[in-house]
Amino acid sequence: MLVLGAGLAGTLLALELAEGGAQVELAGGPMVSGASGCSYGGVPWWAGADDAFGRLLAAAPARWSALQDRYGDLGLSSSQLWLHWSAADDPAAVAAARSALATLPQRPAQHAFSAAELWRAEPLLAGTDLAGAVQLPYLQVDPARLQQGVEQALARLGVERSAAVDAAALPQRLEQVDAAVVCAGAFSGSMLQQLGLTPPGQLRFSWAGVLQLERPELSSPIIAMPLLGARRQRELTAGGPPLVLDPGLAPGPAGGLLVGQTSWFDQGLEHPPEPQAEEQRLMAVARQLLPHVAVAAMGRISLHQRAVAYSTDQLPLLGPLQDCSAIHMFTGFSGAFAQVPVLAPLLAGAMLRGEWSELSDLGVLCR
Repeated sequence: MLVLGAGLAGTLLALELAEGGAQVELAGGPMVSGASGCSYGGVPWWAGADDAFGRLLAAAPARWSALQDRYGDLGLSSSQLWLHWSAADDPAAVAAARSALATLPQRPAQHAFSAAELWRAEPLLAGTDLAGAVQLPYLQVDPARLQQGVEQALARLGVERSAAVDAAALPQRLEQVDAAVVCAGAFSGSMLQQLGLTPPGQLRFSWAGVLQLERPELSSPIIAMPLLGARRQRELTAGGPPLVLDPGLAPGPAGGLLVGQTSWFDQGLEHPPEPQAEEQRLMAVARQLLPHVAVAAMGRISLHQRAVAYSTDQLPLLGPLQDCSAIHMFTGFSGAFAQVPVLAPLLAGAMLRGEWSELSDLGVLCR
């Protein structure tokens, strides 16, 4: 088996295939250099619908715990998610979103904060224009610690690691394996096109940007995201603004914070958004959410820009391509750190057995 892409999806799938007895080559650069490496790493296990797929997502915490029991430290820790809103947000939209949270099928424990309670609970946010927030249980996976843990596990299982496969070499490499899995995120579609194949119609990508404030003292156990986040809604629409900006905070690697996220929907893979303007937008978010932290106290500031895959129906794309059954997909996630760990063993089992009914019932086979 040749797994193309060594991010979260590729590495966890390679582990499952190897555990199932397959000879596996995992081709791609380190996880921390891709989209997974600058993700918030959150596990929204309670966010699924009241259906088979939603119930599968609810098993994500247990699945991560089982992976850590098997392979050692993978960077998993308990966290809290604060979904915040400001006085400028539409009250009716805020009320509708809070009502939707109250009816989540998994019934996660929730606690509402007023602005004053927010400031007391997290002094970093003191003085912001936030009007309130809802707290939900959360898990976070640190990509750097995950990278270290899975590399050791891959080596123990005999998975061959190699550099990303050049497009010109792909056809020859595919002739040398029984099956290949494209886990290349935003580059999955272009990889298929280079092979003369048609990507799934639901597969899209956007450019994401986050700012990393690398001062260790700027640490917080919480992940803050807007209740009325714009990225998900924009992914569901055929048109819309080319840029959405979601003001959020998350613990960064080695302390510090991740700030932002921008999402660009009109940039090609070879043309990321202009870095200086992108940094200025995200610095405005930092000043909004951290009004008492001077720029000089933020430490070294780094901009991370990554192309990110998504599916227009918010369901991932798994399994064999309709016009080439030897090539499989594993991409297009919405909440990858919840979806990938529970789907990887199902995809690996289906590939090894040639039985696809379970994934078909979940509605995630390539469409």
